[in-house]
Amino acid sequence: MVRKRLISVREGGVLILPGELLELYRFGSEVEIEATEGGLLLRAVVPQMDFAAANAKLFAEKRGLLERPSRA
Repeated sequence: MVRKRLISVREGGVLILPGELLELYRFGSEVEIEATEGGLLLRAVVPQMDFAAANAKLFAEKRGLLERPSRA
């Protein structure tokens, strides 16, 4: 467990998380905050790709696998 102080700003509070935790849980520039019975739950937001982008990425990464059977 890590205990940190909240820094007050006009709009609310700011919590600065240690870099090790940001890297460990792959926090980027956006997080989800969920209110729970015992406090707040933070989750990293994983960027989503649309189908066309995912398809292009998959075929670019696996192009060599697709070409080999066609040469046989």
